[in-house]
This record gives sequence, structure tokens and C-alpha cells, in this order.
Amino acid sequence: MIILIGPSASGKTEVVKYLVENFGYTKLVTNTTREKRIGEIDGKDYNFITREDFLNKLNNNEFFEYVEYNSNYYGTLKKDITDEKVVILEPKGFQAYHHSKFHGIISFYLDTRDDLRRDRMIKRGDKIEKIKERLLSDSNIFTKESIEGVDYILNSNDLTVPELAVEIDNLYKRRIKK
Repeated sequence: MIILIGPSASGKTEVVKYLVENFGYTKLVTNTTREKRIGEIDGKDYNFITREDFLNKLNNNEFFEYVEYNSNYYGTLKKDITDEKVVILEPKGFQAYHHSKFHGIISFYLDTRDDLRRDRMIKRGDKIEKIKERLLSDSNIFTKESIEGVDYILNSNDLTVPELAVEIDNLYKRRIKK
């Protein structure tokens, strides 16, 4: 399984789309309580569920990992974890996988400059207040300590989505063959 980690607008979602469309990976669809963004599809981008449903699943021990991020819950159901999938996680979610020693996981952190991330958030239509909030929040969440154990840190500032996807696919395939 490929895990992508990175702050808001680091390119994670676009890289996953490219890996799925061009390399045959399957996206592990996680669950969230946040509102859908324009163009997102329930069951494809996320399973958009109510806060109450999320908390019920949490109480029933159905989640492998979960996190509260920007006042919303995100989580991976145990039943959805299989090989040949790609998933986007926040550092806390990644740490759950990392500490579980779940076999066959290769993780990638997309390191991206704040100014480039800000520009991307503006282009996708995020509100300025939310952008400021996310940049500040991300600076506290995405620390060296929080991504400890990541297999690869990729500087995504000057790479296109296809270039990042090819690099991730190559590194993943090389690593799982060992």
C-alpha cells in the first residue's frame, strides 16, 4: 500500500488520481465528516458521513486509524485495508500504520513550499480566511517529529503531478521487490 502524507494543497489528491488512472492502483476511500468541496464525489473522493455516524463507527471499533483535523474527523475503516491501494493520511493516521508494522506499506511525504500551497488553495477556490487557518494549522501538524518513519520525503515544488506519480510508482515497486 502507498501512503501519501502532506499538508493542504501539497498535491496529494492529484497524485492519487494520476496513480489510479495511469498505474492501476486503487484509491482507499477514507471517511470524513467535512463538507464536500465542489466537484467531489461521495464514495470516490471520500465517504462523506455525519459526525454521529463517524462517532458510532469509532465506538464500534471499526476504524484502523482516525484523526480530527481542521475540526473534522477523518478515518480508515479496518475492512478497507488491502494491498495495491493508495491512501492519503495525516501524520497521526500515518503513525498508526507505521507503529502497527503493517506489512507492505511504503510512505511518501510531499514537501511543498507554503507560497505554492497558498497559490493552489486560491486557485481551487478556498476562502482566504480558511487558507490562513490551514497554513497555520499545518505548520503545527506537519513537523519533523510527526512524519518520523516516513520512507521517502519528496520535494514537490518543481515537479509536475505526472513526474511525482512516476517517482512514487518507481520507488514503491523497487521497495516491494526487496
